[in-house]
Amino acid sequence: MAIPYYSHFRTLPAPEVSIFDFLFPDPSSPDSTSSAKIKNLDPELPAYIDGFTGYTLSRRELKDHALRLATGLRTLGFRRGDVACLWGMNSIPWVEAAYGLLATGIRITPANYAYEPTEIAHQLNNSGARLILLDPSTLERFEKARALLDKPIPDEHVLLLAQPGALPAGTPYKSLYDHFGVSPSAPEKFNGADAHETAWQCYSSGTTGLPKGVETTQHNIVAQLQGLAEIYEPLESGKDVILGILPMSHIYGLAIVLLRPITIGVPVVVLPKYEEHSVLSAVGKYHVTHAPVVPPIVLSLVNSPNVHKYDLSSLKTFLAGAAPMSAELSQAFEKRFPHIAVIQAYGMTETSPVQTAMSAARSKPGSCGQLVAGFTARLVGEDGKDVDLGEPGELWVQGPCIMKGYWKNPEATRKTFSDDGKWFKTGDIMVVDADGFYTVVDRSKELIKYKGFQVAPAELEALLLQHPKVHDAGVIGVWEESQATELPRAYVVAAPDSGSFIEEIKAWVAARVANHKKLRGGIAVVELIPKSPSGKILRKDLRARAKTELEGGISKQAKL
Repeated sequence: MAIPYYSHFRTLPAPEVSIFDFLFPDPSSPDSTSSAKIKNLDPELPAYIDGFTGYTLSRRELKDHALRLATGLRTLGFRRGDVACLWGMNSIPWVEAAYGLLATGIRITPANYAYEPTEIAHQLNNSGARLILLDPSTLERFEKARALLDKPIPDEHVLLLAQPGALPAGTPYKSLYDHFGVSPSAPEKFNGADAHETAWQCYSSGTTGLPKGVETTQHNIVAQLQGLAEIYEPLESGKDVILGILPMSHIYGLAIVLLRPITIGVPVVVLPKYEEHSVLSAVGKYHVTHAPVVPPIVLSLVNSPNVHKYDLSSLKTFLAGAAPMSAELSQAFEKRFPHIAVIQAYGMTETSPVQTAMSAARSKPGSCGQLVAGFTARLVGEDGKDVDLGEPGELWVQGPCIMKGYWKNPEATRKTFSDDGKWFKTGDIMVVDADGFYTVVDRSKELIKYKGFQVAPAELEALLLQHPKVHDAGVIGVWEESQATELPRAYVVAAPDSGSFIEEIKAWVAARVANHKKLRGGIAVVELIPKSPSGKILRKDLRARAKTELEGGISKQAKL
């Protein structure tokens, strides 16, 4: 018998409109739900601020630029339902490209900046992207990837995320801004049933095979923004400023840094990545009050010898997500920075993303918060029955934020839902207390989380087996306390007469994967990879072995 849990927060109705129309509602239309609040925000309020230069993009300019880019993209021949890849670090051009694509009705598939040629080629091929907007620093990797594409992308469909005057010398490609129309055009409408068309297609590693495209609909995101309105840390227009270092190509940064701030009129200070000095400098310069981060950033600041050099007095809250954070780390941070509250949230790409969250006023150390409005949850034991309150079980959820499915992969979609198709199975083992606070205690899925980024063991195993000196391979995550993250570790069976080849394999893998997938947990040569009779790798045996092997170095077996 199902024992459902419901959110403690009221559910605001999510209108069936496009993300763009929700964020920039027509002033002449009747007020509905939270759109009325958005309508009353001053269009001259700052929306995004370049953390290095101070260049500020107002809400009015953001909307105008998006609609003029829509004009240009339509002139190029792009229409609703086409797919565009957005590849680069956080920047003002990245933001403007994203909003322009939304206004045009183009499905956006954002790519991890660190991707190597084979990885970006897989995403382009699988998504069917006809247009790519990329940072100039990725050009060398893109040129290598072009040889791996199923269908060529012509030069005129390659737009650079930089001002025309900042393009590399001799490049055959045009700037994003070269395609701004003289006048804005109307945004594409997704009303009623059309709101359930795919808007974003982020790629999730899953637990098997290559990364899969997650179809996130217009309505998924609108419902997420409505759900967060009640539970998220209260931020006030004119008083608060958000730090924008989470990669917007990741669903966490996409929802919390790119989209949600527009609903409350709070500016985002955009920086390409976490680099301690530039981030801490920007906090003081722009009086940042709220910082969405990942746990390794929290840990680095706890141990940093540099924080006393900067004015951090404006900071009020840190929101940690993408990976669990221990109560001990939260307490250590708040001991060093007593004026900053550390709170957590939990989510997945497949749930658009936030499922549980908290505010400084409603928090519990070590917990990942309470259910976001709109979600219903169950905790299910290994026997398929719901567990009692306080007992661990796999989190299953329902709600309007659940993905449409995995792109072109109905089998993977089927497997991630309950047999009756009604519940999304997260793969994370949780407990819930009487106050509705959830805590992650284990993970049934096999994903490795390196500093918030997903690493699929199966993907690395498939790569290792391509090396002529590797006969078999198994990959697990090992916990590194000093970095507050998991590290990918490989066990390999060597081909005959391979000799000493660990460093060779490590370098070979590093040259073929994104930075977060490197085998930082080491490589060990074994005689046999433990497997079940059906051939499934027994990762629990490898984790037990790693715990023994690494007791004096990497101190703990894989956590979450």
